[in-house]
Amino acid sequence: MLLIALIFAVSSMSLTGYAASTEGQYIHFTGMTVDFDGTDAKVTLYYELDMFSRVYVLLLGSCNLEPALETVLFDFEDTEVLEIGSSHAVIYVKDISRQNSEYYLHDSHELGVTVDVLTLIYPDGSSRRVPYASSTPYTFYSYE
Repeated sequence: MLLIALIFAVSSMSLTGYAASTEGQYIHFTGMTVDFDGTDAKVTLYYELDMFSRVYVLLLGSCNLEPALETVLFDFEDTEVLEIGSSHAVIYVKDISRQNSEYYLHDSHELGVTVDVLTLIYPDGSSRRVPYASSTPYTFYSYE
């Protein structure tokens, strides 16, 4: 009986809208990795959910987190969620950068939240870490 009441209570609340609007209370973004590949990139978001959110995801599935994840990348035009797990999500972003002769230029983009650590991984294998990032930095790289 208690389980039925819990399921009803959880399903009647909208976790994703509330989590996105009060970041840090239900979902905390601990990291974001941007792995550049030409003009596109694979973005991995790492997050921690509070107990209520973990139960919600357990009962109703992690796909319900998609709106909260899309809020983080609101400033990017062409995104596709590839995978959503209980502690991370993988999102493909097209045209995150633009090509200028042999270099790729990435303009700064605002993030919908502040992530503890933003890691940029360039095609040559080098990386750059930005603590407490609320936007991606301007950067350029070559494709090797």
